[in-house]
Amino acid sequence: MIDRLTIRMYDMGFGDCFLLSVWTGARPRHVLFDCGSLSRSKPQVAKVAKDVIAACTTAGGKARIELVVCTHRHKDHVCGFDDPNWANVEVGEVWMPWTEDPSDPDATRIRNRQSAFALALCSTLKPGFNSDDLPLAGAGPQTQKAARLALALNSLTNERAMSVIHRGFQGVAPRRFLPLKDKSAEVRYLDGLPGVRFHVLGPSRNEKVIAAMDPPDGAAYFAGSNLAFCAMNETGACEATWRVTADRYRADNPDITFSEADQKDVDRLADEPDGDFAAAIDNAVNNTSLILAVEVGDQLLLFPGDAQWGSWDAILQQPEIRDLLRRVTVLKVSHHGSHNGTPKSLVETILSENVTAFMSTGSVKQWPNIPRGPLITALSAKTKLARSDKTAPAGFKGHDGLYIEWETPVLAI
Repeated sequence: MIDRLTIRMYDMGFGDCFLLSVWTGARPRHVLFDCGSLSRSKPQVAKVAKDVIAACTTAGGKARIELVVCTHRHKDHVCGFDDPNWANVEVGEVWMPWTEDPSDPDATRIRNRQSAFALALCSTLKPGFNSDDLPLAGAGPQTQKAARLALALNSLTNERAMSVIHRGFQGVAPRRFLPLKDKSAEVRYLDGLPGVRFHVLGPSRNEKVIAAMDPPDGAAYFAGSNLAFCAMNETGACEATWRVTADRYRADNPDITFSEADQKDVDRLADEPDGDFAAAIDNAVNNTSLILAVEVGDQLLLFPGDAQWGSWDAILQQPEIRDLLRRVTVLKVSHHGSHNGTPKSLVETILSENVTAFMSTGSVKQWPNIPRGPLITALSAKTKLARSDKTAPAGFKGHDGLYIEWETPVLAI
């Protein structure tokens, strides 16, 4: 019988990595939620991955994680999986949002539209960009353009990391794309985690929520490649032998929907002072987040990924889910404490007074309102709040700036 649990929140800067361990005596079983950062260097992220793997390795040298949860494909949640050491980790199951299902036509359409938009925006902001760029890391100039590029880069396909999540790890871990069709919420169990119930709350398949996953009008999307590449060719970036004009590209790809007029829209909107255009695709991907409530005895842990208003609205309209959320004892704060990552009603009217909250966040000059001051104030007044960018508060343990850990006994109910 499970007698206690620990939650380890790693300091990823602007990113997420949480290790949940449930203990039966001296034996732990592990659940990993995400591993990525937008503001940490590759060696820093690799250090976290190494520590996660070490924490999940037995005295006999076997590394095992019962469940890996990829809440969504943003770089700040998955880039840490682009590491060869994960090949030595045995995984029981891998869970992803339904939008990652390669056999689902709606999911494929949503992924392609989001990725296409992000690629077009990256190419406009920085022709010849490197998808491994981390514009918020290092000591370079931190401009608004860098922040917009960071948002766009964050929403690319992140293929190497996602390849590990879809096909990597040791063994043949089943991949689940959740929630299943025709289920607005479901309860799941794992053989490797006896005594643990998983309530799958999102992302919804409601049409309004799916619409929130699509960036708003203002620029079109394309299938396959980007006419910005053709524009680069026409400026002489490639030898004449290899040049492909926009007209020729369209002739060879009749299904393309991204026109020169659309590219002009991207060029114009990409440099908006407030960065709304770059933020739109970021929000769209956030709304694909897999939302889980993990029930362990008398503890109910809410992990919403980076869910934003579209997903929250769908959840909070369901009375049975609101009733479930009233039992939450642990909250992982969504989207690093942004303005629309945590509904006001959740904090003020739904959560109880005895909640422990974890906020994985990092100050970024270009986004001074993340984490948002009023949210910090509200959470501090009602919950026991730990922030990854601050020292561990009373009741939590810090570990050399690498992570903050919290432990609580689990009572059977």
